[in-house]
Amino acid sequence: MRAVALGGGHGLARTLRALTSWADDVTAVVTVADDGGSSGRLRRDLGVIPPGDLRMALLALARDGPMAQLVSHRFRDGELAGHSLGNLMLVGMMEQHDGDVLAALRAFAQLLGVRGAVLPCTTAPVTMHAETAHGVVHGQAAIAATSGIRCVWLADDQRSTVDDAPERAEKHRFSAPVEAIDAIGSADMIVVGPGSLYTSVLPNLLVDDIAAAVRDATALKVLIANLREQRGETQGMLLSDHLDALRSHVGHFAVDVVVVNDRAGRTSTTPPIPGLRALYRDDNVAQHLGKTAGAIVEVSMAGDDDSHDPQRLAEVLRQLYAERLQLATTG
Repeated sequence: MRAVALGGGHGLARTLRALTSWADDVTAVVTVADDGGSSGRLRRDLGVIPPGDLRMALLALARDGPMAQLVSHRFRDGELAGHSLGNLMLVGMMEQHDGDVLAALRAFAQLLGVRGAVLPCTTAPVTMHAETAHGVVHGQAAIAATSGIRCVWLADDQRSTVDDAPERAEKHRFSAPVEAIDAIGSADMIVVGPGSLYTSVLPNLLVDDIAAAVRDATALKVLIANLREQRGETQGMLLSDHLDALRSHVGHFAVDVVVVNDRAGRTSTTPPIPGLRALYRDDNVAQHLGKTAGAIVEVSMAGDDDSHDPQRLAEVLRQLYAERLQLATTG
């Protein structure tokens, strides 16, 4: 079974851990719009694409062991404070391969014993921009901290105006690696999310090649909903708002199944984060059936740390795929 997961950050890492527990071949397609923290510093200092989300995906697919633990190390003091050793190693491999990001990722994957592949949604240097209720905001880190987002877009420059937004102009076009398009086209399952809507999920789908490949794929397409709204970029938004945002940015965006968290089955011992409501509360998600989603499945996904539990994700994804196979067999 070949699976592709799209996203970034901790949400993508959890999906990848879920998929590797039962899928035969897993490919991660990862956002490269980050401009904060260690990734942002390396991006500004060396002109490389941000390594953080790529490194996190590699670790999620890697064999546990001393090397994975070493790559996870983050420096606490001096000029390297805040840098992840894995980020520095990946950037070093990019330099060793004369800037060939894909070759560097393959070499790093081999070093870590990665079971699968990690690919950027584009190898181009991209900057994220957003039109918000507070004006135009530049950069992924700033967008993540801003509420009232109306639309986001990618550009190849640091300063962009709302006239560059996708629905107003088609000035900026970015290409995806052929390997990513091929993986999506040959996948049996495509999983989108969980993760920050505007800064982890959408950056992948704003690359036209990726969006078109997902749209045309015959794979079972699954959207894993977040557990709750996120301070800043999705504060005040319900799941139906997330689905509307995906459709307005991507166009003809549709998945076979949306998986939402079942509050009744919640077993987490951690109280919900104060001030943040569950994404599905008082929400009529069913209005999107047939338009954005073929089905909506409600299962318990929250673990003891009040985040998506990889084992529970694995169970629901495996069951959804088994049901898809059964339907295909019975016609």
